[in-house]
Amino acid sequence: MNRTVLRLDRALLALAGLVLLVVGVGAVLWTTGTLSQVVDGVPDALDTGGVAQATAQPWWPYATGAVAVVLAVVALWWMLAHLPARSVPEQDLPGSTRTARLRISRGAVADATAHAARQLPEVNRTSATLRDEGRELVLSLLVTVDPATDLPALAGRLDDVLADAAVVLPDGRLRSRTTLRIRTRRRADRSARVE
Repeated sequence: MNRTVLRLDRALLALAGLVLLVVGVGAVLWTTGTLSQVVDGVPDALDTGGVAQATAQPWWPYATGAVAVVLAVVALWWMLAHLPARSVPEQDLPGSTRTARLRISRGAVADATAHAARQLPEVNRTSATLRDEGRELVLSLLVTVDPATDLPALAGRLDDVLADAAVVLPDGRLRSRTTLRIRTRRRADRSARVE
């Protein structure tokens, strides 16, 4: 999901909230009779005869069907726009030209980062992915450690590992997201039995 979709989400949410607020306040004022005191010509009851006549027309099913198809297409586009960003297999490096392109495999960068983090003595298991998220390139690192791990010290070592990845991809777009999982005793025993 990119920044444009996020901005559109916020704008539509703000608009929907404003419309619901205005309709709700208007409904409360109308039912209490306050609205007719402030605004001239407010009816005491709603006339639904026009709606009943419209629904009896032969074109009504076709019109509602067309609106349903349009809403289904918009809903499908909206859901697809909210899917996670797909990873791009290769990344252009600085110094690339139209005739000579320097490229690096993103999967190799993610694998090398996970491997480097796995070499730390406190770390049991790691995985990493590198994805485009709008204008940023996000390196997500998942690290599993034992409960007795010194987390501040580990965070410093992981910062060094991620700094090495930033040297490999020096275009300024790289951001990192590190998730730590604490390995429980039950998981440790189960993994020992499997091995």
